Amino acid sequence: MNEPEPDTAPGVRQMVSISEVLKRLPVSRATLHRMVKEKRFPQAHELSPMRVGFFLDEVIAWQDALVQKRNQPTEETLTTGQT
Repeated sequence: MNEPEPDTAPGVRQMVSISEVLKRLPVSRATLHRMVKEKRFPQAHELSPMRVGFFLDEVIAWQDALVQKRNQPTEETLTTGQT
C-alpha cells in the first residue's frame, strides 16, 4: 500500500526550517528573528525544545503580499498620475 507524500497528504501542511527560509529570503538570521518578533513575518512554531519551523504556505503568502503591496498604486501616483 502506497502512502501519500507528506506534502500532498490531506490536512498536512509542509514546514520549513529557519535555514530553509533563509535560503529563500535575502535577510540575515537576526533580521528574520526581528521580523518575526515584530509580527512582520509569519510566526515560527516550536517543534521540539531546540527546533522551530515555519509553515511554507504562510511564507509564500507573505511573499505574495509583498508583491501585491508593491503593485498597488500609492496615493501619490493616484494624485499625480505617475507610475
